[in-house]
Amino acid sequence: MHINTKEHLSNALIRELQQTPVDKITIQTIADDCGLTRQTFYNHFADIYELVEWTAKRATARLLANVADYDNWQQGFLNVMLTIQKNQYLVINTYQSAYRDVLEKYIYQVLDQYIIAVVERQAQGLNVAQEHKDFIAHFYSLAFIALIFDWLKSGLKADPKDIVEQTGVLIQGDFQKALQRYTK
Repeated sequence: MHINTKEHLSNALIRELQQTPVDKITIQTIADDCGLTRQTFYNHFADIYELVEWTAKRATARLLANVADYDNWQQGFLNVMLTIQKNQYLVINTYQSAYRDVLEKYIYQVLDQYIIAVVERQAQGLNVAQEHKDFIAHFYSLAFIALIFDWLKSGLKADPKDIVEQTGVLIQGDFQKALQRYTK
């Protein structure tokens, strides 16, 4: 029941975000949507911020499952962008709210974890210090998040497939080249 209640609260948040900016959503609104009390909400989450973060983590874990390798990194990046596009009202409402920094931090963390997994797989068999692998992942995470937020600012006008394809052309083989340069 514990996870089920969290999922119900998360789904209520998603429904509300389709029409209401996140900083205008109340715990009471979320609880009422689920037929729960405010105390039940607080039994699972400290505040709306924590619910937003839990919801985002759950969604992206499913998105990026089984695509954290170099051959599939583009599919993972595309999955993120397509999900943003599919949930554009939710993302834009969050992006245009007081929770914008939460969204930016979260998307960065998701991308960084995803890219470090790609870098780790590419580094197998190479003697590369962890600090260098982390730096490579950090560099590409910043590039990808900049592309995503530029796309958000433009109103999601560009086709995500085009963005991912253009990014793929630019960084073809770059993970491996960078790792080779850092090999001891």
